[in-house]
Amino acid sequence: MMFAGLSEAFKGANGSYEVNRIVGAFGGFAYVIGANMFVAWELALGRAFDLTAYCLSFPAGLAVVAGGTAAAVAIKDRNVASAKVIEATGSQPGKASE
Repeated sequence: MMFAGLSEAFKGANGSYEVNRIVGAFGGFAYVIGANMFVAWELALGRAFDLTAYCLSFPAGLAVVAGGTAAAVAIKDRNVASAKVIEATGSQPGKASE
């Protein structure tokens, strides 16, 4: 099945779906569709279209969406890993046991 591998991208280390990944994917999709819909709307109204401004701003906005999603997922994964170490050992990870 083609989408079986795609659904794995939304799962975390424990195998369950993660809200951060789903919201990030939805946000990225909405950004791509929304930005292009605004361009289409402006063209339909007969307004001028600045290709240079579009090409400079669109990738930057998409990078913010992707970077924000990656940061949220990384922070959550780090905190989960830290909690697992604390649960298993009873001490903070990276600190010497007393």
